[in-house]
Amino acid sequence: MAAGFGKYVVNALVAATAGRVTGILRGELEDAKVEMQTKAKGLGIGAALVAVATTFLFFAIAVFLTAAVLGLAQVWPAWLAALVVGGTLLVIAGIFIAIGAAKINKNKDLRPERAIAHLTKFFAR
Repeated sequence: MAAGFGKYVVNALVAATAGRVTGILRGELEDAKVEMQTKAKGLGIGAALVAVATTFLFFAIAVFLTAAVLGLAQVWPAWLAALVVGGTLLVIAGIFIAIGAAKINKNKDLRPERAIAHLTKFFAR
């Protein structure tokens, strides 16, 4: 009869351990979900910034043909006026591209690093 009681104790311990592991795994999966959502949001922001930069580049062409030539042609030769204004717009677009690309590079790895590290540490015990 004592051997039968031991089985119940072992079964209870196994069930408790399984319940604890299941709870930990659920928590880590939720953390991984939140982390991946944050990274996906960063990717979206980076892509939007690149789209903004592309729009600036499109309108830079129109500015090359109009404002640069018409505005600064009064002071400088027309070709120099167009180069100065166009170069300035290219610098602005380059800044937006650099910011957007940095945002994309920072968030392109969609692995939930914190959750993996925590689970690795937990199961290494």
